[in-house]
Amino acid sequence: MNNRFYSAFLGVGVAFLSSCGGNTATTDASAVNSADEQTSEFKINRGVNLDHWLSQRGVGVDIDTNYITKKDFEKIKEIGFDFVRVPIEEQLMYNEDLTRRDFAFALLDSAVKWSAELDLRMICDLHIIRSFHFNSENGEKNSLFESEVSQDNYVKVWLDLQKFLKETPEDMVAYELLNEVTTPDPDNWNKLIAKVHAALRANEPTRKIIIGSNHWQIPSTFPDLKVPEGDKNLILSFHYYNPNVITHYQASWAEFKDYKGAIQYPGDVLVDKDYFKSISNETVRAIREGMCGEWNADRMESEIIIAKHVADSLGLPLFCGEFGVYPYHIDKDMRVRWYEDCMSVFRKNDIAACHWGWKNDFPAVDSASLQPNEIAPIIVK
Repeated sequence: MNNRFYSAFLGVGVAFLSSCGGNTATTDASAVNSADEQTSEFKINRGVNLDHWLSQRGVGVDIDTNYITKKDFEKIKEIGFDFVRVPIEEQLMYNEDLTRRDFAFALLDSAVKWSAELDLRMICDLHIIRSFHFNSENGEKNSLFESEVSQDNYVKVWLDLQKFLKETPEDMVAYELLNEVTTPDPDNWNKLIAKVHAALRANEPTRKIIIGSNHWQIPSTFPDLKVPEGDKNLILSFHYYNPNVITHYQASWAEFKDYKGAIQYPGDVLVDKDYFKSISNETVRAIREGMCGEWNADRMESEIIIAKHVADSLGLPLFCGEFGVYPYHIDKDMRVRWYEDCMSVFRKNDIAACHWGWKNDFPAVDSASLQPNEIAPIIVK
């Protein structure tokens, strides 16, 4: 979740295939994968990301062991969420030689235990690795798709995470391969999916594995996504932050960060049309203009269809792993209306959804009191 140069094309992904009806996402417990292994149910409906805990602490900033505690998990359950997505970062979890940092894994173990005690499903999301950052905030060039060593290290990280997590019940914990991949050639990601998938499946043939599409998991790139054939224990994931000028209004990292003019939602979101006159680069101007125009629930839903067709054609479930509005500079009523429209699309299409985030830059609750703000009830109802 962060700056997206291609956010003009951000769309929503779609409905989980549900065996239970209502607004509950689930995998089909009777499905059989290529190894004739039965799948196990992994039911999720409304979740929240535990952001900036085991990932995204900032350069040189270590984990705050008191940032997320059991009290957070209890409040998550109390509000009505039924699962958590736990983003983790390689440099916070592992030393450079890929040995574990014990205190970091103790916190991950706590997340597993607290989730189990409170009957919360959990997604272990490998959010950032040393060779790939979805936003390259560390100023270094990503090497994942150019270096065989980097790819081997990525697989080694996952095999060690699997070793740590494989005793957890398969209906309680799922693995998300990598957050918001970006590469000019989508086959780079497809080939790496095949590599890490084969490594994980050698030990766990039926664990739920979550895969997102290229370019920040946007729906428009789902047709380029190739997943291993015959594996019904896969879950596809998309992220949704459209229109970006609304969801990231005046966020310091956003593509629209320099726009401080009027906005509106629903409607023609960018009120100040003169903003584009100052952009000399035609490509950038076209992309920014593409983020704008009339926005409402219908346009949101129209973006769902691309990802829905792909997921349905593969017979795989799909959910929204991130969505939200940066709240600090936008009118409260406008923010609430965006959430109401977004959630109406999710409900209409029976989509499981995981809000970004819990109590940091896109908070669902007040950081100190853990009392829900105005958007938490909209999400869970």
